[in-house]
Amino acid sequence: MARPMWNRIRTTALGLGIVGLVIATLSGCSLLPREEEPIAPPLVKPAEQKFDVVEVRKGELTTYFSGTATIVSKSTHNIFFKQNGARVADIFVSQGDEVKKGQLLIQLENEDLKLRLELQRIAYERTQMDVQRAIKGGGSEEIEMKKLDLKAAKLQLDALETQWERTQLVSPIDGLVIYMADISPGENVSAYANLMTIADPSQMQLVYKSNNPAELARLAVNMPVEVTMNKAEYTSTIVQVPSSVPITGDQAMDDYSMRTLIVSTNGLKGRIGDLAQIKVFLDKKADVLILPKTAIRNYLNRQYVQLLDGDRRKEVDVEVGLTTTTEVEIVRGLSEGDQIVLNN
Repeated sequence: MARPMWNRIRTTALGLGIVGLVIATLSGCSLLPREEEPIAPPLVKPAEQKFDVVEVRKGELTTYFSGTATIVSKSTHNIFFKQNGARVADIFVSQGDEVKKGQLLIQLENEDLKLRLELQRIAYERTQMDVQRAIKGGGSEEIEMKKLDLKAAKLQLDALETQWERTQLVSPIDGLVIYMADISPGENVSAYANLMTIADPSQMQLVYKSNNPAELARLAVNMPVEVTMNKAEYTSTIVQVPSSVPITGDQAMDDYSMRTLIVSTNGLKGRIGDLAQIKVFLDKKADVLILPKTAIRNYLNRQYVQLLDGDRRKEVDVEVGLTTTTEVEIVRGLSEGDQIVLNN
């Protein structure tokens, strides 16, 4: 009797414990905070790619040689003394001066010679007067003697004048002083030392001197030249290129010829020493497809461009023709209006 009673009590207690445990568990769950659902990251629209694009166009393409030339004279005269040791008394001109033929340029010191010359001029004039008096009142023998005296006086005068002329430098032409030696009054001069150079302005030409003779290789005599000077434009022609000058064997002269381009100055208004821009056209093509050089890409021996096709870029091989410093001719691979991505 006692055992069945105990079993019922134990079963009841066990059931109550399970119920309490369930209630406690449910109560505990209700006290915990509810977990929030994770927030989805915002959708970011990818940035739109921007390209530097150029359009294939049709136009004219030219290549040319250009440079800065100087007006020089074809005819120059070096001025020098033929004797040593004399001292400069005075210099009458400066570099850049225009001079006339016969104009005194430099005078050497020689006061003794100057005095002797003046005395001889006086003596010659007196002898002339003696001859005139003899003619009027003297005999034939006296007249002959006076004429011989006059001839002797003239010879002496001529000799002194020649010596005096050797103490002076005068201009042989109407021209321009383009060079002056660094010399001052009181300094001695050496025989045949060039003291001055005078250029003939009536025989001008344009001279271009190149540091790279290869750039003159495609130029030829009689090719037309566009000349610009002082905002005025002229048309001229080439008169000398390196290939037109025979080799002389003189190293300095041959080197000068190999680096020199000479252009005529017909109609050009300028002075010796003035600068002018020259342009010689070498190649010219019209109505061709043109792109900037920066649009062309190179890989090994391949030349190609990136063609914009909607939102995509695709590589297209091209054949390049005439090329300038900034542009190229497209011979094959593209059409007018194609949009090309620059290779920046």
